[in-house]
Amino acid sequence: MKRMKTLACLLLAAMMMAAALAAADGASAWYYSQLYGYGQFAQYVGEYDGYMNVDELVGGTGVEQTVEVISKSASIWAEPRTNSKKLASASNGESMLCETYNGYACIKDGAFYAVNYKGKSGWVNEAYVVLNPVEITLMESNVPAYIAPDVNSKKVGSLTKHTSYRVIGVYDDFYIVNLRGAAAAFIPMDVSHYDSAFSEIYESVGSRGFITVAAKTSMRTGPADSYAEMSKVGAGKELPVYDIIDGWYLVQDASTGCWGFIDCYDAHDDCFFAVAAGNG
Repeated sequence: MKRMKTLACLLLAAMMMAAALAAADGASAWYYSQLYGYGQFAQYVGEYDGYMNVDELVGGTGVEQTVEVISKSASIWAEPRTNSKKLASASNGESMLCETYNGYACIKDGAFYAVNYKGKSGWVNEAYVVLNPVEITLMESNVPAYIAPDVNSKKVGSLTKHTSYRVIGVYDDFYIVNLRGAAAAFIPMDVSHYDSAFSEIYESVGSRGFITVAAKTSMRTGPADSYAEMSKVGAGKELPVYDIIDGWYLVQDASTGCWGFIDCYDAHDDCFFAVAAGNG
């Protein structure tokens, strides 16, 4: 239950995290994290027309590169070609680490990524996986899922609040998500949601310190006033800080399990010091 609650509320550094937290018009497409450098919110792929995959959309230094299977299954080959020896088969939703250049860029040969799957080094076809997968968590109910990127197309589902979906691509103003396993559906980008892709990274490094909110303020889904408000936070509330992104603290509210952003200057007069030195 605790795990489900966390996943339901996870905000990531937004990071760079598909999605982009509640359609934030006016916010910067790129953000700067003190821990991980520059990244881009997936919501901004909406600036492009037609289809675009989400590979490497979330980037960021110091982050392990992974691929996740988005088809029913994906074969791991000994060489970057399908007529080489088959080493294993990974199922939908399984992740594997990329073999990298200097610990950063995923090695690629033609249409194949170099990966390590259960201790075996091999190659997987890019058509069956997504690199650095993005996950969105819905913040409203009855979200329509369509068979095509058109609100007049057949609706294949009505999605509920606090459910999470893997983004495998975008088409105009729609996310293409994994629905019911390997099946794909289209969700409008303008629904209220946030990106939870980097939650495990922040959970693994732990908080950098604590802040005490100086004045009643809003916890938002992204690092700007244009992002949706998740809740009000009262003066005097103490919160753990995990990162600073564009002048906003990334915090977690222990009472709800939700992650969100609070304007640094509503809580502390020196954003950098609070996180770097671990002081409130």
